[in-house]
Amino acid sequence: MIDLKEAIERAKQFVIELNGELEQFQAEEIILSENKKNWMVTASYFKKIQSPNELQKTLGLEGQRAYKRVVIDNTTEEIVGMYNWSYDKREAA
Repeated sequence: MIDLKEAIERAKQFVIELNGELEQFQAEEIILSENKKNWMVTASYFKKIQSPNELQKTLGLEGQRAYKRVVIDNTTEEIVGMYNWSYDKREAA
């Protein structure tokens, strides 16, 4: 079994492995499932716009936050899933 801090670190390392070094990484939500089988870590990071258009340049919009939910098996510490997370589809606390 892993604790909350280990779950956050495992999620961060996994997202970095997939996307490379990240700017402004944050843990947004950390949930242990009711059956205590999985940790669900929602993380965000700053993602630069690769080819900003003129309006984005004028407004100084260099990028946006990307949100990922990483699901970690609490026993094996394996990543068992990852998906895009959006504020509109968040779970109520």
